[in-house]
Amino acid sequence: MSQNGTSPLAVGFLGIGNMGWGMATNVASKIPKASKLIVYDVDNIRLGEFVDQVENTQAAESPKDVAEKSDVIITSLPTGEVVKNVFSNPSTGLLSASNGNRPKLFLECSTISASTSLLVAKLVQDSGLGDFLDTPVSGGPAAARSGTLTFMVGGDKKLVDKAIPFLQWMGLIENIFHCGPLGAGLVTKQLNNYAANVSFVGLCEVMNAGVRYGLDPKVLAGVINVSSGMSWNSLHQNPVKGVDPKSSAARDFKEGFKTELAKGVIDLAVELADEIGAPLVMGQPLQSVYERALKNDKCRGQECRSIYRLFSEDEGKDLLE
Repeated sequence: MSQNGTSPLAVGFLGIGNMGWGMATNVASKIPKASKLIVYDVDNIRLGEFVDQVENTQAAESPKDVAEKSDVIITSLPTGEVVKNVFSNPSTGLLSASNGNRPKLFLECSTISASTSLLVAKLVQDSGLGDFLDTPVSGGPAAARSGTLTFMVGGDKKLVDKAIPFLQWMGLIENIFHCGPLGAGLVTKQLNNYAANVSFVGLCEVMNAGVRYGLDPKVLAGVINVSSGMSWNSLHQNPVKGVDPKSSAARDFKEGFKTELAKGVIDLAVELADEIGAPLVMGQPLQSVYERALKNDKCRGQECRSIYRLFSEDEGKDLLE
């Protein structure tokens, strides 16, 4: 760390996918001029494109290479298995790096199970390389690009305070929440995503019903957004094309958080509820909608809000058969 304890001499970033590209771009633009962003991604072509386009960045050969050159290490990866391998691979993993003079700070932003995160945290602790926080995010690719993400952080409060200046490179200070001990950030993230998906399915139902009745979808959306039916999705992600020019529908559901990832987060939330004995009335129906979506070309590989097509196209037969 630098002399003031807030600016890293070198920052590492692993995973430049839909979220990671914007996050890493903001880190590269906001770290002190004397710092360097060391970047790694399994996709060498994408990694090369990133380094070519974003100043103050350097490609790494492996996660181990990132760890050996960095003081603060940020990971944004697609699955729990990938996270475990990136950290624990005995030849190339982050924790296979030599133990330097300064302890490292690992900020793990992936959306994975709390149990997997706790396992990785224990591996970090046992390695002696440094400290670990689970720091999942909310806001989607748009917030990742604009540097306005919400962070839900799990871990020791002193470490959280230490991490806040780094998280501010990617998010708003007022939207950085210390949710509790290790794992609490991910549990908060999963419950938030579950609530968001429940509300979006409800929005799909009412928008489709309104359109079928003959209502003007813009008028219906306007009423919902100043009434008790309002939600984040109704404000920012109306699924009817033409209602909101910034919504996923306006891009024909081609960019953003994919259906497969949304289904994975929903499953994590349902598994969590089962583990702690919390009843979920909407859990199974929500999973069913996304299971159908993953089997349908209208939604598979598309942004997750493409599930509206199951309601609005072909008389809704994809949901009923």
